[in-house]
Amino acid sequence: MIDENVGARTHRGSPSIRPTRYIHSVAKLGRTMGVAIVSVTVLLVLGCSGGNSDKIVFVSERDGDAEIFVMNGDGSDQTRYTENSASDTLPRWSPDKEYIAYVSDETGDIEINLVEKDGENITALTNTPGSDAMHYWSPDGKRIAFVTNRDGLPEVYLMDFNGSNFNRVTKGPEQPRLSGWSPDGEWLAFSLEGAEVPGIITRNPDGVNTRQLTFTGDFDAAWSPNGEQIAFTSDRDGRLDVFVMGSNGADPIALTKGNGNNDQFRWSPDGKKLVFVSDRHETTEIYLMNADGSDQNRLTFNTADDEHPVWSRDGKQIAFTSYIYGTGEIFVMDSDGSSQVRLTTNNNDDTHPDW
Repeated sequence: MIDENVGARTHRGSPSIRPTRYIHSVAKLGRTMGVAIVSVTVLLVLGCSGGNSDKIVFVSERDGDAEIFVMNGDGSDQTRYTENSASDTLPRWSPDKEYIAYVSDETGDIEINLVEKDGENITALTNTPGSDAMHYWSPDGKRIAFVTNRDGLPEVYLMDFNGSNFNRVTKGPEQPRLSGWSPDGEWLAFSLEGAEVPGIITRNPDGVNTRQLTFTGDFDAAWSPNGEQIAFTSDRDGRLDVFVMGSNGADPIALTKGNGNNDQFRWSPDGKKLVFVSDRHETTEIYLMNADGSDQNRLTFNTADDEHPVWSRDGKQIAFTSYIYGTGEIFVMDSDGSSQVRLTTNNNDDTHPDW
């Protein structure tokens, strides 16, 4: 089983957050390939319509299946970038926003595709039997780390952003759940499902050094912007909580505890705050806290699920998916929860934006 991405959950039928969850728009991929797709990290844009830095890429099912769309930060000029009968999901901008990498099952297998920022020139980066997914751009945008079972068991691989120079990073019977890169591009973080000793592992993909930082049910690690800390999700206490530790694994502390399940966290661009999702009041809502766990404030208030919060690149706004109208719609708000604006209005799911 390949776990894809961070923090997705089943948004209808259950208010609880579970460690393994399935993205509604890619459920077809999971059923076909045996892939547990666990949500996406998403990056969104500001609420104005300017250059490419203001573009939001997202997944929409408005045409009957999951397709990649791009819109301006105010919700205008919503443009479809893919058009087929397959599921195209999990879009991620390159760091310079020149390209979008996404997952598609158009060939019958789950593959990673690339499309240019204007929607031109779709390229299949992978085209091998098996599943290729869980993709993360390197900070310099030159490489993509991903998980593939092309060799039988899921393993972490690297490739150049044009789909060349494939190199395997892991080897073993355990199933890696990839979390992403360190800010300097020197390390990858992942956890191993089914390992005798679970926990978060970092590996320098160009060398041989492997470091196990934690030794319990921890996953979805993300470095702080300055690289000095790592936040992660843990079920060590029987529920999901957000923890933080030093980049060497020292001094792990729980930032959330005793209040429902908490996950889908994202560092603010300045590293001073974390936005996250909690079901402490039954439905999942968006919360904000300081990087030390203090001053936890609820930003959304309704009886539906609000999920997948992400920061604008200047840290002034947060975009998220809400199911307040039944289907998923994309909203944006100021970082204090004010000035909430609905960007998409459809009777089908619009989800998983990337800024």
